[in-house]
Amino acid sequence: MPDIHSSPKQIPQGTPTESIKQVKQVKPAKPPKPAATTIRLGLKDTLKLCVKYFWYGVKDAFAWPSSLIIIYMSNTIRNRALKCFTLNGIIFLGSIALFNSLTLPILHFFLGHEGAEEEGRRVGGENSPFVAIILGWLVKLTYLLFWIYPVFLLSFVLNAMWYQQIADRAYRLQYGQPSNQQLTYSRLPKVLADEIYRALLLMNYLIVATLVYVIPIIGPALSFMFICWIYAFYSFEYKWTAKRWNLEQRIDYFEERWAYFAGFGFLFTGVTFFVNKFFSAGIFAMVFPVYIIMASNAQPRPRNDERALFSHYVPYKLPVFWIAKKLNNKVISCLGRRGFERRSRIKSS
Repeated sequence: MPDIHSSPKQIPQGTPTESIKQVKQVKPAKPPKPAATTIRLGLKDTLKLCVKYFWYGVKDAFAWPSSLIIIYMSNTIRNRALKCFTLNGIIFLGSIALFNSLTLPILHFFLGHEGAEEEGRRVGGENSPFVAIILGWLVKLTYLLFWIYPVFLLSFVLNAMWYQQIADRAYRLQYGQPSNQQLTYSRLPKVLADEIYRALLLMNYLIVATLVYVIPIIGPALSFMFICWIYAFYSFEYKWTAKRWNLEQRIDYFEERWAYFAGFGFLFTGVTFFVNKFFSAGIFAMVFPVYIIMASNAQPRPRNDERALFSHYVPYKLPVFWIAKKLNNKVISCLGRRGFERRSRIKSS
């Protein structure tokens, strides 16, 4: 066996020159990153460490001063954040507050219970209070169909664009240029399939978070925690996408740091969980740019070089997305089975 580090004169005759060049071009494999050492803890110590990681998440989600400084210093981020605040805070939430504080009181004054009998005598019918109720519902339905829902859909599209621009700029300020991978026709089907799978997974997760609310006693607390996790996942997903992590990598990383991410989404959920869905959506859309910036600067715990937990009572990796994954696989298998049956019927006909 020739020594690849020797000079050409020491290479025995008969050795192919091309093979020697190929050997020289082989680069040594990079050593694997040192894995975290797993330690076994009792229940008390494990809970203490989980609370510690939870508190790290709360503190990172409270880094408003540094995030506002970044917004002020970057023209791109400041411009997009101002647009988010104007659309979601002033136009969307402002219109809801105006309707609830001005339009509805006026509507109740003329069509409410106090004036229902007079209104009934004026229109001259026995079922006059029902006429007032129907008129009130028509006004509300008109307001929802021709203002709230159109503005909500418009803000959904515009917010998605502005969030991505804020996340890209925040990532560049913190880490530099993201690792871009050119989208080609050969990669397009896989990218679309991954995005469809991701969208179905998050939709199933939200369905689970909504359904667990009806469980007696513990349902609201479980739903609250599920929302904490999904808000944190939304916030960090822009950063993970810029790092070119696939969905499985994101979920593994997330589930290994479940206590931290529960703390990161705790305050955000507390502000939006106890109001109606339109107020919740408006507050989320208005505040979310700051959480994207805080997630870009945050360092979730435990870090890769820290020791991992192992306990019979509290798992190191909590399967937060387990139910959503199961539902996702069921949906995909059903869709695939129906597609196969449809193709079979077409071929047989």
